[in-house]
Amino acid sequence: METLHTTLLQMKSSLEELDAIMVAEANQLDRPQINPVALQVLTDSKSQLLATLQHHDEMRLQQEARLAIAAPYPHRAQLFVCWQQITERVRRSKALNSEVEARLQHHLEKTQRVQKVVDQVGHHHTLYGSGGESGPAAVGRKYDISV
Repeated sequence: METLHTTLLQMKSSLEELDAIMVAEANQLDRPQINPVALQVLTDSKSQLLATLQHHDEMRLQQEARLAIAAPYPHRAQLFVCWQQITERVRRSKALNSEVEARLQHHLEKTQRVQKVVDQVGHHHTLYGSGGESGPAAVGRKYDISV
């Protein structure tokens, strides 16, 4: 029983770390310009924590099977409280993940709009004449000037 409680505490601790990383990730995405290196470091840390959580959850399931009990542990007060805290952290992480996803989507859309403008600029070469009128660029014309 004690090992199950230890596993649940490890899960709770990992979820708290994940929460902190996701807040940092959201703050990074709130900036007008994203630092890709910092964002990658946060993403890598998040991936490692998610793998750790998966490992702890597998251990929890094995321990539950061995002890013949299951979450939310209604007859075990200590485990029940710990499980409630875990589920609350999971809800918070899910909400933070949705916020991060929305912010990331906003940056992707902004980047796509800027890329579209940059692409269009290259396609419309124009020159201005002596009267200020614009016209297509003179491509391939040869001028023969004699002095």
